[in-house]
Amino acid sequence: MQGGRHIKEYLSAREAAQLWGLSERRVHTLCEEGRIEGLIRLGRAWGIPRDAKRPTDERARRRGGADSVMPADIKALIALLGSDATLSFHRDGFAVFQLENDTGNGIITIYDVFPGIRLFYNDLHMSYISDHDSIPLPSTSDILEVNHCREGRFECELKNGECAYLGEGDLSLLSLQPILNTSRFPLSHYHGVSLLIDIPRASRSLDELSELLGTVPIDLYALKDRLLADRPYFIMRGTESVEHVFSELYSAPEPMRESYIKLKAIELLIFLSAAEPDSGGTRHYFYKTRVDAVKAMHRYMTSHMDEPFTLESLSERFGIPLTAMKTCFKSVFGAPIQAYMREYRLQAAAVRLRETDDSIADIAAGVGYDSHARFSSAFRAVYGASPTDYRKISVRKR
Repeated sequence: MQGGRHIKEYLSAREAAQLWGLSERRVHTLCEEGRIEGLIRLGRAWGIPRDAKRPTDERARRRGGADSVMPADIKALIALLGSDATLSFHRDGFAVFQLENDTGNGIITIYDVFPGIRLFYNDLHMSYISDHDSIPLPSTSDILEVNHCREGRFECELKNGECAYLGEGDLSLLSLQPILNTSRFPLSHYHGVSLLIDIPRASRSLDELSELLGTVPIDLYALKDRLLADRPYFIMRGTESVEHVFSELYSAPEPMRESYIKLKAIELLIFLSAAEPDSGGTRHYFYKTRVDAVKAMHRYMTSHMDEPFTLESLSERFGIPLTAMKTCFKSVFGAPIQAYMREYRLQAAAVRLRETDDSIADIAAGVGYDSHARFSSAFRAVYGASPTDYRKISVRKR
Protein backbone atom coordinates (compact mmCIF):
# COMPACT_ATOMS: atom_id res chain seq x y z
CA MET A 1 0.00 0.00 0.00
CA GLN A 2 1.20 3.51 -0.74
CA GLY A 3 -0.96 6.52 0.10
CA GLY A 4 -3.87 4.14 0.65
CA ARG A 5 -3.66 2.76 -2.93
CA HIS A 6 -2.36 -0.52 -4.28
CA ILE A 7 0.65 -0.29 -6.58
CA LYS A 8 -0.44 -1.94 -9.82
CA GLU A 9 2.09 -4.24 -11.46
CA TYR A 10 2.55 -3.89 -15.20
CA LEU A 11 3.86 -6.36 -17.75
CA SER A 12 5.85 -5.69 -20.89
CA ALA A 13 4.39 -6.68 -24.27
CA ARG A 14 6.69 -9.74 -24.32
CA GLU A 15 5.58 -10.89 -20.86
CA ALA A 16 1.91 -10.42 -21.80
CA ALA A 17 2.48 -12.38 -25.02
CA GLN A 18 3.87 -15.32 -23.05
CA LEU A 19 1.03 -15.14 -20.52
CA TRP A 20 -1.71 -15.00 -23.18
CA GLY A 21 -0.17 -17.37 -25.73
CA LEU A 22 0.08 -14.67 -28.42
CA SER A 23 2.98 -13.38 -30.48
CA GLU A 24 4.69 -10.26 -29.20
CA ARG A 25 3.83 -8.54 -32.48
CA ARG A 26 0.13 -9.27 -31.92
CA VAL A 27 0.23 -7.80 -28.41
CA HIS A 28 1.84 -4.62 -29.79
CA THR A 29 -0.99 -4.38 -32.33
CA LEU A 30 -3.61 -4.80 -29.59
CA CYS A 31 -1.87 -2.04 -27.62
CA GLU A 32 -1.82 0.29 -30.62
CA GLU A 33 -5.54 -0.39 -31.16
CA GLY A 34 -6.25 0.44 -27.50
CA ARG A 35 -7.95 -2.92 -26.92
CA ILE A 36 -6.34 -3.70 -23.55
CA GLU A 37 -8.01 -2.32 -20.44
CA GLY A 38 -5.81 -0.20 -18.14
CA LEU A 39 -3.01 0.12 -20.71
CA ILE A 40 -0.39 2.84 -20.16
CA ARG A 41 2.37 4.19 -22.40
CA LEU A 42 5.92 4.03 -21.01
CA GLY A 43 8.00 6.03 -23.48
CA ARG A 44 8.23 3.85 -26.59
CA ALA A 45 7.01 0.77 -24.68
CA TRP A 46 3.69 -0.32 -23.21
CA GLY A 47 2.69 -1.14 -19.66
CA ILE A 48 -0.02 -3.83 -19.48
CA PRO A 49 -1.74 -4.50 -16.14
CA ARG A 50 -0.94 -8.00 -14.91
CA ASP A 51 -4.64 -8.58 -14.21
CA ALA A 52 -5.75 -7.37 -17.66
CA LYS A 53 -7.81 -9.91 -19.60
CA ARG A 54 -6.65 -11.18 -22.95
CA PRO A 55 -8.71 -9.34 -25.62
CA THR A 56 -10.92 -11.41 -27.90
CA ASP A 57 -9.22 -11.84 -31.27
CA GLU A 58 -11.87 -10.49 -33.62
CA ARG A 59 -9.79 -11.45 -36.64
CA ALA A 60 -9.90 -15.14 -35.74
CA ARG A 61 -13.63 -14.99 -35.01
CA ARG A 62 -14.42 -13.31 -38.34
CA ARG A 63 -12.25 -15.69 -40.35
CA GLY A 64 -13.57 -18.89 -38.86
CA GLY A 65 -10.71 -19.73 -36.47
CA ALA A 66 -8.74 -22.97 -36.47
CA ASP A 67 -11.80 -25.19 -36.72
CA SER A 68 -12.56 -24.38 -40.35
CA VAL A 69 -11.81 -26.93 -43.07
CA MET A 70 -8.10 -27.68 -43.06
CA PRO A 71 -6.47 -27.52 -46.51
CA ALA A 72 -3.64 -29.80 -47.61
CA ASP A 73 -0.95 -27.13 -47.23
CA ILE A 74 -1.90 -26.63 -43.57
CA LYS A 75 -1.66 -30.37 -42.99
CA ALA A 76 1.80 -30.24 -44.54
CA LEU A 77 2.78 -27.45 -42.13
CA ILE A 78 1.55 -29.52 -39.18
CA ALA A 79 3.71 -32.41 -40.39
CA LEU A 80 6.64 -30.01 -40.81
CA LEU A 81 6.41 -28.55 -37.30
CA GLY A 82 5.91 -31.92 -35.58
CA SER A 83 3.99 -33.16 -32.58
CA ASP A 84 4.70 -30.07 -30.44
CA ALA A 85 2.63 -27.86 -32.74
CA THR A 86 -1.08 -27.06 -32.44
CA LEU A 87 -2.83 -25.01 -35.08
CA SER A 88 -4.22 -21.89 -33.44
CA PHE A 89 -5.58 -20.02 -36.44
CA HIS A 90 -5.46 -20.10 -40.22
CA ARG A 91 -6.87 -18.51 -43.33
CA ASP A 92 -5.65 -18.43 -46.92
CA GLY A 93 -1.95 -17.65 -46.92
CA PHE A 94 -1.60 -17.29 -43.14
CA ALA A 95 -1.35 -19.61 -40.13
CA VAL A 96 -0.44 -19.41 -36.45
CA PHE A 97 0.85 -22.42 -34.50
CA GLN A 98 1.41 -22.76 -30.78
CA LEU A 99 4.20 -25.12 -29.73
CA GLU A 100 4.75 -26.77 -26.37
CA ASN A 101 6.90 -29.57 -24.96
CA ASP A 102 8.66 -30.33 -21.69
CA THR A 103 11.30 -27.65 -22.40
CA GLY A 104 8.92 -24.71 -22.92
CA ASN A 105 6.60 -23.18 -25.47
CA GLY A 106 6.48 -20.86 -28.44
CA ILE A 107 4.56 -19.41 -31.35
CA ILE A 108 5.31 -19.70 -35.06
CA THR A 109 3.45 -17.41 -37.45
CA ILE A 110 3.57 -18.34 -41.14
CA TYR A 111 2.87 -16.28 -44.25
CA ASP A 112 2.66 -17.48 -47.84
CA VAL A 113 4.80 -14.92 -49.65
CA PHE A 114 4.70 -16.23 -53.24
CA PRO A 115 3.96 -19.71 -54.59
CA GLY A 116 6.92 -21.76 -53.37
CA ILE A 117 8.05 -19.24 -50.72
CA ARG A 118 6.90 -19.15 -47.07
CA LEU A 119 8.06 -16.89 -44.28
CA PHE A 120 8.07 -18.04 -40.62
CA TYR A 121 8.18 -15.72 -37.61
CA ASN A 122 9.68 -17.80 -34.78
CA ASP A 123 9.03 -16.73 -31.18
CA LEU A 124 10.31 -19.64 -29.10
CA HIS A 125 11.08 -20.22 -25.44
CA MET A 126 12.06 -23.87 -25.64
CA SER A 127 15.22 -25.95 -26.12
CA TYR A 128 14.16 -27.86 -29.22
CA ILE A 129 11.21 -28.77 -31.43
CA SER A 130 10.27 -32.45 -31.19
CA ASP A 131 10.17 -34.58 -34.37
CA HIS A 132 11.95 -31.82 -36.27
CA ASP A 133 14.54 -34.37 -37.37
CA SER A 134 12.01 -36.11 -39.62
CA ILE A 135 10.79 -33.35 -41.91
CA PRO A 136 8.60 -35.03 -44.56
CA LEU A 137 10.28 -33.84 -47.76
CA PRO A 138 10.07 -35.83 -50.98
CA SER A 139 13.40 -37.19 -52.18
CA THR A 140 13.00 -35.08 -55.31
CA SER A 141 12.49 -31.81 -53.41
CA ASP A 142 14.97 -28.97 -53.69
CA ILE A 143 14.36 -26.74 -50.68
CA LEU A 144 16.42 -23.81 -49.43
CA GLU A 145 16.03 -22.38 -45.94
CA VAL A 146 17.17 -18.90 -44.97
CA ASN A 147 17.35 -18.13 -41.24
CA HIS A 148 17.95 -14.89 -39.41
CA CYS A 149 18.51 -14.83 -35.64
CA ARG A 150 17.16 -11.73 -33.94
CA GLU A 151 17.62 -12.88 -30.33
CA GLY A 152 18.97 -16.01 -28.65
CA ARG A 153 20.90 -18.77 -30.42
CA PHE A 154 20.01 -21.32 -33.08
CA GLU A 155 21.78 -24.68 -33.38
CA CYS A 156 21.48 -26.57 -36.64
CA GLU A 157 22.60 -30.19 -36.47
CA LEU A 158 23.27 -31.82 -39.83
CA LYS A 159 23.21 -35.44 -40.87
CA ASN A 160 26.98 -35.41 -41.47
CA GLY A 161 27.49 -34.90 -37.72
CA GLU A 162 28.35 -31.18 -37.89
CA CYS A 163 26.69 -28.49 -35.81
CA ALA A 164 26.53 -24.85 -36.84
CA TYR A 165 25.34 -21.88 -34.77
CA LEU A 166 23.62 -18.59 -35.39
CA GLY A 167 23.92 -15.77 -32.88
CA GLU A 168 22.11 -12.45 -32.76
CA GLY A 169 22.15 -10.77 -36.16
CA ASP A 170 23.50 -13.79 -38.07
CA LEU A 171 22.08 -15.16 -41.31
CA SER A 172 22.28 -18.71 -42.67
CA LEU A 173 21.43 -20.45 -45.93
CA LEU A 174 21.18 -24.23 -46.14
CA SER A 175 19.62 -26.93 -48.25
CA LEU A 176 17.04 -29.04 -46.40
CA GLN A 177 17.46 -32.10 -48.59
CA PRO A 178 19.15 -34.28 -47.68
CA ILE A 179 21.31 -32.74 -44.94
CA LEU A 180 19.03 -31.33 -42.23
CA ASN A 181 18.77 -33.35 -39.04
CA THR A 182 17.39 -31.19 -36.24
CA SER A 183 17.18 -27.66 -34.83
CA ARG A 184 17.82 -26.72 -31.21
CA PHE A 185 17.97 -23.54 -29.14
CA PRO A 186 20.78 -23.75 -26.55
CA LEU A 187 19.57 -20.75 -24.54
CA SER A 188 15.91 -21.91 -24.57
CA HIS A 189 15.17 -18.54 -26.13
CA TYR A 190 15.02 -17.80 -29.85
CA HIS A 191 13.39 -15.10 -31.95
CA GLY A 192 13.95 -14.83 -35.67
CA VAL A 193 12.57 -15.38 -39.14
CA SER A 194 12.94 -18.23 -41.62
CA LEU A 195 12.26 -18.28 -45.33
CA LEU A 196 11.46 -21.70 -46.81
CA ILE A 197 11.99 -21.76 -50.59
CA ASP A 198 10.86 -24.57 -52.89
CA ILE A 199 13.27 -23.77 -55.73
CA PRO A 200 11.28 -25.13 -58.72
CA ARG A 201 7.98 -23.51 -57.68
CA ALA A 202 9.58 -20.30 -56.44
CA SER A 203 11.60 -19.94 -59.64
CA ARG A 204 8.43 -19.91 -61.69
CA SER A 205 6.90 -17.29 -59.40
CA LEU A 206 9.98 -15.08 -59.56
CA ASP A 207 10.24 -15.41 -63.35
CA GLU A 208 6.64 -14.22 -63.71
CA LEU A 209 7.28 -11.35 -61.31
CA SER A 210 10.44 -10.21 -63.11
CA GLU A 211 8.60 -10.33 -66.47
CA LEU A 212 5.84 -8.17 -65.01
CA LEU A 213 8.30 -5.67 -63.55
CA GLY A 214 10.75 -5.79 -66.44
CA THR A 215 13.67 -6.72 -64.17
CA VAL A 216 16.42 -9.33 -64.34
CA PRO A 217 15.14 -12.66 -62.92
CA ILE A 218 16.51 -13.96 -59.61
CA ASP A 219 18.23 -17.27 -60.39
CA LEU A 220 17.75 -19.44 -57.30
CA TYR A 221 19.69 -22.36 -58.80
CA ALA A 222 22.70 -20.11 -59.45
CA LEU A 223 22.38 -18.65 -55.93
CA LYS A 224 22.43 -22.13 -54.41
CA ASP A 225 25.33 -23.36 -56.57
CA ARG A 226 27.46 -20.32 -55.72
CA LEU A 227 26.88 -20.09 -51.96
CA LEU A 228 26.58 -23.83 -51.27
CA ALA A 229 29.03 -25.11 -53.88
CA ASP A 230 31.50 -26.74 -51.50
CA ARG A 231 29.57 -26.89 -48.22
CA PRO A 232 26.11 -27.82 -46.96
CA TYR A 233 25.43 -24.38 -45.46
CA PHE A 234 26.46 -20.74 -45.70
CA ILE A 235 26.60 -18.45 -42.66
CA MET A 236 27.01 -14.69 -42.73
CA ARG A 237 27.73 -13.10 -39.39
CA GLY A 238 25.75 -10.03 -38.41
CA THR A 239 26.58 -6.91 -40.41
CA GLU A 240 24.86 -3.60 -41.03
CA SER A 241 23.72 -4.89 -44.41
CA VAL A 242 22.10 -7.99 -42.89
CA GLU A 243 20.50 -5.85 -40.18
CA HIS A 244 19.08 -3.49 -42.81
CA VAL A 245 17.45 -6.33 -44.75
CA PHE A 246 15.81 -7.95 -41.74
CA SER A 247 15.11 -5.17 -39.23
CA GLU A 248 12.05 -3.87 -41.04
CA LEU A 249 10.55 -7.37 -41.26
CA TYR A 250 10.18 -7.29 -37.48
CA SER A 251 8.56 -3.86 -37.35
CA ALA A 252 6.22 -3.84 -40.35
CA PRO A 253 2.82 -2.44 -39.29
CA GLU A 254 0.07 -5.05 -39.06
CA PRO A 255 -2.35 -3.70 -41.70
CA MET A 256 0.31 -3.77 -44.43
CA ARG A 257 2.49 -6.60 -43.13
CA GLU A 258 1.69 -9.12 -45.85
CA SER A 259 2.42 -6.68 -48.69
CA TYR A 260 5.58 -5.56 -46.94
CA ILE A 261 6.80 -9.13 -46.50
CA LYS A 262 6.64 -9.68 -50.26
CA LEU A 263 8.87 -6.68 -50.91
CA LYS A 264 11.36 -7.67 -48.20
CA ALA A 265 11.52 -11.25 -49.45
CA ILE A 266 12.53 -10.00 -52.90
CA GLU A 267 15.10 -7.67 -51.32
CA LEU A 268 16.54 -10.57 -49.32
CA LEU A 269 16.89 -12.79 -52.40
CA ILE A 270 18.58 -9.97 -54.34
CA PHE A 271 20.91 -9.45 -51.37
CA LEU A 272 21.85 -13.15 -51.29
CA SER A 273 22.30 -13.19 -55.07
CA ALA A 274 24.99 -10.54 -54.67
CA ALA A 275 26.64 -12.13 -51.59
CA GLU A 276 30.11 -13.58 -52.01
CA PRO A 277 30.77 -17.16 -50.87
CA ASP A 278 33.56 -15.96 -48.55
CA SER A 279 31.57 -13.03 -47.10
CA GLY A 280 30.55 -15.00 -44.04
CA GLY A 281 33.72 -14.16 -42.14
CA THR A 282 35.21 -16.53 -39.57
CA ARG A 283 33.12 -19.67 -39.14
CA HIS A 284 33.21 -22.21 -36.34
CA TYR A 285 31.55 -25.56 -37.01
CA PHE A 286 31.77 -28.47 -34.59
CA TYR A 287 31.11 -32.17 -34.67
CA LYS A 288 28.26 -33.40 -32.54
CA THR A 289 30.51 -35.44 -30.24
CA ARG A 290 32.30 -32.26 -29.14
CA VAL A 291 29.06 -30.30 -28.84
CA ASP A 292 27.58 -33.09 -26.69
CA ALA A 293 30.64 -32.95 -24.42
CA VAL A 294 30.31 -29.18 -24.02
CA LYS A 295 26.59 -29.52 -23.25
CA ALA A 296 27.40 -32.17 -20.63
CA MET A 297 29.91 -29.74 -19.14
CA HIS A 298 27.22 -27.04 -19.10
CA ARG A 299 24.82 -29.36 -17.25
CA TYR A 300 27.52 -30.18 -14.73
CA MET A 301 28.42 -26.53 -14.06
CA THR A 302 24.82 -25.34 -13.74
CA SER A 303 23.85 -28.18 -11.39
CA HIS A 304 26.99 -27.81 -9.22
CA MET A 305 27.19 -24.04 -8.86
CA ASP A 306 28.45 -24.36 -5.30
CA GLU A 307 31.53 -26.29 -6.45
CA PRO A 308 34.70 -24.47 -7.53
CA PHE A 309 36.20 -25.39 -10.89
CA THR A 310 38.92 -24.24 -13.25
CA LEU A 311 38.91 -24.37 -17.02
CA GLU A 312 41.78 -26.82 -16.85
CA SER A 313 39.84 -29.16 -14.56
CA LEU A 314 36.80 -29.00 -16.85
CA SER A 315 38.98 -29.75 -19.87
CA GLU A 316 40.37 -32.83 -18.14
CA ARG A 317 37.02 -34.00 -16.73
CA PHE A 318 35.22 -33.84 -20.11
CA GLY A 319 38.12 -34.82 -22.32
CA ILE A 320 38.20 -31.67 -24.49
CA PRO A 321 41.37 -29.73 -25.34
CA LEU A 322 41.28 -26.40 -23.50
CA THR A 323 41.26 -24.09 -26.53
CA ALA A 324 38.71 -26.19 -28.40
CA MET A 325 36.54 -26.32 -25.27
CA LYS A 326 36.49 -22.52 -24.93
CA THR A 327 35.78 -21.96 -28.62
CA CYS A 328 33.01 -24.56 -28.80
CA PHE A 329 31.31 -23.37 -25.59
CA LYS A 330 31.18 -19.78 -26.82
CA SER A 331 29.69 -20.87 -30.14
CA VAL A 332 27.02 -23.02 -28.48
CA PHE A 333 26.04 -20.71 -25.61
CA GLY A 334 27.07 -17.30 -26.95
CA ALA A 335 29.53 -16.22 -24.25
CA PRO A 336 32.89 -17.29 -22.74
CA ILE A 337 32.60 -19.91 -20.00
CA GLN A 338 33.42 -17.64 -17.06
CA ALA A 339 31.18 -14.79 -18.25
CA TYR A 340 28.30 -17.17 -18.95
CA MET A 341 28.54 -18.80 -15.53
CA ARG A 342 28.86 -15.45 -13.74
CA GLU A 343 25.55 -14.33 -15.28
CA TYR A 344 23.93 -17.73 -14.70
CA ARG A 345 24.90 -17.75 -11.00
CA LEU A 346 23.52 -14.26 -10.44
CA GLN A 347 20.27 -15.06 -12.27
CA ALA A 348 19.85 -18.17 -10.09
CA ALA A 349 20.53 -16.04 -7.00
CA ALA A 350 17.92 -13.49 -8.11
CA VAL A 351 15.30 -16.23 -8.43
CA ARG A 352 16.03 -17.51 -4.92
CA LEU A 353 15.91 -13.96 -3.52
CA ARG A 354 12.48 -13.45 -5.09
CA GLU A 355 10.95 -16.82 -4.37
CA THR A 356 12.48 -18.13 -1.12
CA ASP A 357 13.26 -16.97 2.41
CA ASP A 358 16.76 -18.46 2.31
CA SER A 359 19.42 -16.34 3.97
CA ILE A 360 21.60 -14.27 1.68
CA ALA A 361 24.66 -16.10 3.00
CA ASP A 362 23.14 -19.46 2.00
CA ILE A 363 22.18 -18.12 -1.44
CA ALA A 364 25.67 -16.74 -2.00
CA ALA A 365 27.25 -20.06 -1.07
CA GLY A 366 24.73 -21.98 -3.15
CA VAL A 367 25.69 -20.13 -6.33
CA GLY A 368 29.42 -20.42 -5.73
CA TYR A 369 30.44 -17.27 -3.82
CA ASP A 370 32.59 -17.90 -0.73
CA SER A 371 32.36 -14.25 0.32
CA HIS A 372 29.17 -12.36 1.16
CA ALA A 373 30.88 -9.10 0.16
CA ARG A 374 31.99 -10.43 -3.24
CA PHE A 375 28.51 -11.74 -3.91
CA SER A 376 26.84 -8.45 -2.95
CA SER A 377 29.26 -6.46 -5.11
CA ALA A 378 28.73 -8.72 -8.15
CA PHE A 379 24.95 -8.71 -7.67
CA ARG A 380 24.75 -4.94 -7.37
CA ALA A 381 26.84 -4.49 -10.54
CA VAL A 382 24.26 -6.47 -12.55
CA TYR A 383 20.93 -5.70 -10.86
CA GLY A 384 21.61 -2.18 -9.57
CA ALA A 385 20.68 -3.05 -5.99
CA SER A 386 22.11 -5.05 -3.12
CA PRO A 387 20.67 -8.55 -2.57
CA THR A 388 18.82 -7.25 0.52
CA ASP A 389 17.26 -4.31 -1.34
CA TYR A 390 16.42 -6.49 -4.35
CA ARG A 391 14.50 -8.89 -2.09
CA LYS A 392 12.61 -6.03 -0.44
CA ILE A 393 11.62 -4.60 -3.83
CA SER A 394 10.46 -8.03 -5.01
CA VAL A 395 8.36 -8.55 -1.90
CA ARG A 396 6.67 -5.16 -2.37
CA LYS A 397 5.84 -6.05 -5.98
CA ARG A 398 4.29 -9.35 -4.95
